[in-house]
Amino acid sequence: MKSQTYKFMMLFLGILSMVSCEENEIPIFDTENGRAIAGFNGGIANPRIVFNPAADTESTVTIGVSTLSSSDRAVQLSVDANSTTLDPMFYAISTLSTVIPAGAFTTDIVITTRASSALPGASDAIVLVLDAVEGAEILDDSIDRLSIGLDVQCPSVDISALPGSYDVSFSTFASFFGETDFTREVVAGPGENQITIIDGTHITEGAEDLVLTIDPETGAIIGVNEDGINSAVSFGPNFYTLLPGGRVLSCVGIIEVNLDFNGSVTGNPHNFNLVKQP
Repeated sequence: MKSQTYKFMMLFLGILSMVSCEENEIPIFDTENGRAIAGFNGGIANPRIVFNPAADTESTVTIGVSTLSSSDRAVQLSVDANSTTLDPMFYAISTLSTVIPAGAFTTDIVITTRASSALPGASDAIVLVLDAVEGAEILDDSIDRLSIGLDVQCPSVDISALPGSYDVSFSTFASFFGETDFTREVVAGPGENQITIIDGTHITEGAEDLVLTIDPETGAIIGVNEDGINSAVSFGPNFYTLLPGGRVLSCVGIIEVNLDFNGSVTGNPHNFNLVKQP
């Protein structure tokens, strides 16, 4: 499903303003007879595209030149395998060999992110390199390399879909505390836009239920029950403190919570992430 398209538009005014004309050179702003300069369009070298876990999502990357031609111009791209960290299972590129048609300034390629209940890493990226455009120059100031990051987004937030049985996919201090129970039940409430993780974070530490308050528009976790015990045994009572960046992805049943202790071990940020069982 094509749920969102990002188009990285014309870059060349910015590039051309930084390029000087030689004394006898034809003015480079002449789109018919001027100097043909190529690059990725958009003006930024680190754009971002959407990864929707629930649906394939298409994003468009544009390559262009600063002059017109009466014939097609071949374009060659490549993926920098050494710098690309996104697993190929998460994306497909329509082509790495295309043309800028005669009489046109640009051509597009499509990057499709593939729906998956597995999620890419927060810093994963696809690195594209513009290797050549027939009959055009790629200058030092041209953007000939794109490091394309991902924004993981569900199409909507459905808090009612979150209750159920979950596996603990990551818990920072689980091994430290000798945790052996890696399943949790999540129930609705007690209040509006809230869910409760039964037995909370660290069962062996006597943790209490963890109540999450969720922004129904963004899925961000905006509150926890700060009177709830996070750890009661090893270091005395410590309570839940919410840190920024937590979220729910209701379309794939993922809960990611960033926490700190509030008590004798304050200053130990940790993650507690859950994945809904099939």
